[in-house]
Amino acid sequence: MNSLYNRRKESWSVIVLNYTKTMNTLKSSNGLYDLHYYIYTPKKRPKYLLQITHGMCEYLERYEDFIDFMTKNGVLVVGHDHAGHGRSLRNLKDLGYFSPNPYDLTLVKDLRAVTTLFHDTYPNLPHFILGHSMGSFVLRKYLMQFGRSLNGVIISGTGGKNSALSSGLLLAKGLGKIQGDAHRSKLFNKIFFGGFNKRFKEEDDSFAWLSRDKKVKKAYRKDPKCNYIFTLNAFQGFLSIMKEVVDDEAFQSFPKEVPFHFISGKEDPVGNYGKGVTETVAAMKKAGVHQVTLKLYEGGRHEMLNEINKKAVYEDLYQKLEGYYKNLKDQE
Repeated sequence: MNSLYNRRKESWSVIVLNYTKTMNTLKSSNGLYDLHYYIYTPKKRPKYLLQITHGMCEYLERYEDFIDFMTKNGVLVVGHDHAGHGRSLRNLKDLGYFSPNPYDLTLVKDLRAVTTLFHDTYPNLPHFILGHSMGSFVLRKYLMQFGRSLNGVIISGTGGKNSALSSGLLLAKGLGKIQGDAHRSKLFNKIFFGGFNKRFKEEDDSFAWLSRDKKVKKAYRKDPKCNYIFTLNAFQGFLSIMKEVVDDEAFQSFPKEVPFHFISGKEDPVGNYGKGVTETVAAMKKAGVHQVTLKLYEGGRHEMLNEINKKAVYEDLYQKLEGYYKNLKDQE
């Protein structure tokens, strides 16, 4: 058994229309949480594996409509709930709390552990990975050290350089010293997200920036595992990762032969309305990453997998994965 992970006995499976869903756990690198990971096995023999690393204030099971589409097309889908998210916590008080040391890269270490687990469990399947939002930044940090064994990467809802990251990190650190790292600061939360809705003020909805789909925003607002404020601990951990990975130098450490595909809504504030993600792609190409593509969706906001045109996005991503898979087969 690989020393990077330690399986526990807790597990369950359920058969759904297009897949069998299995849940199991392994210990987080922070020693606090049992990470919950999921395997969605399609009815037909899988061609390849797609791993999902989710975003901030959400959890893997939010992706099950997308997962249903992929499994219907013969894709094995896997992923986990980050530390302090979804089921990967001791109780709801742990939501949005990473680790006693916010700078110990718990999310990156955990991603390495589950990625290694999935790779070892399915060694003969091509391994693709999708990172969304916070998950995209965690994935980008992971790729600076690992990822050579991956066969393709999809980056969703990511961002580029931001001059406010350094000052934001200092503020979160300062507030943490005063109020405690476990404190949920309404002030800092407002500062962090304050500008995200500036293009959507007429909608009078604090989650307008997420999606144009009203049902998605309503469900997010009602979900206690989504609608909460990050602890100052988690803000520090997340911002420290963001600050590092948005620097152009970070791409020098990326695997150069692995293909990358970026997707973003043109109205996504995280990607600076297309500008930030376009600059990120340009920086990657300049750093020598050989295959980098980008698709910007007109009118799309932050969660393209939960947008009003999500079915078209699903199909686009499936075709991109099929292209990667075909190229691998052609090289055999």
